[in-house]
Amino acid sequence: MSRRLKLEGLRAEVSALSALLKQAVEVGDPVGEYQLSKRRESLESEISNLMKEPVRTASVALFFGGKPVLGSRGISADFAGDALGQFQELISKAFAAHELGRMGERGPVPLKQLTNLMVTEIVKGSFGFVLDELQDQIEMFDTGLKITVEEVATLLQKTASPNDVEFEEAAETLDPRTLLALKNFFTTLDSSSATLRFVEDNFDFTLDETSVCRARRRTEATSIEESDETLTAVLVGFLPDHRKFEAKLEDGRIIYGGVAKDAADQYAEFSLSDTKIIGTKWKLKVQHRMVIPLNRPPREVNRLLEFLEIE
Repeated sequence: MSRRLKLEGLRAEVSALSALLKQAVEVGDPVGEYQLSKRRESLESEISNLMKEPVRTASVALFFGGKPVLGSRGISADFAGDALGQFQELISKAFAAHELGRMGERGPVPLKQLTNLMVTEIVKGSFGFVLDELQDQIEMFDTGLKITVEEVATLLQKTASPNDVEFEEAAETLDPRTLLALKNFFTTLDSSSATLRFVEDNFDFTLDETSVCRARRRTEATSIEESDETLTAVLVGFLPDHRKFEAKLEDGRIIYGGVAKDAADQYAEFSLSDTKIIGTKWKLKVQHRMVIPLNRPPREVNRLLEFLEIE
């Protein structure tokens, strides 16, 4: 279970104990006061330890509401299967796009075997499922899957946001197959008049029916066109940790954008050698992505795919 949900439950129990402790003091029940105080201290210590414990693997809870859900008693099996399947597909495609920079238009999703989330618990509230990344070893840093789940959380929020600009910013990070997965997920929710509460270690937000419908309309009305081009340019800047680049073309124009994993790995190799990287004229393979939203002008996004050679 995600740390946020654990903390939520523990804090609720502390609050209830505090109320009982107050009553014990008022009625003069020293035994009850002692027992309740000790229990509260134990829970507060557990909360403190939990807050210090780093969360390195992916863990997310999806709470569904609306027509497919009967309070906390049950959920439509057809809907639950479709929604969880579409969410896993979204995670898999977002992970592949983050790691590789691009995917083929068709065929199996690359690296899908690295993105499998397991249903580890069913939680009540409305009706929810806890999905965890199960690892046999202790991770020293956040896993790639945890980072992807957080990116998808931001993507879901911005896609459903009342602010069109937020969605357009999110759309710039998408490739066609991830956009399709996002559309399918929101279509599944909207067609069933369902709502979603998303809970992760750093996120806790709810998308009501209006937000879900808005997100579906946006994703259905947005298209993405991609093309690759070989360019000659002087590399002006490169941020390997953030995977960003900036380059000056021969005609004086400046282009900038994201960096694929392969290009980032190349940069790391160059950095270990005597190769001069910044300020050097390179032949670069760059992907141009044209994002065409509903009733808005197209927006071009660039991604550096590969360093080909020094000019």
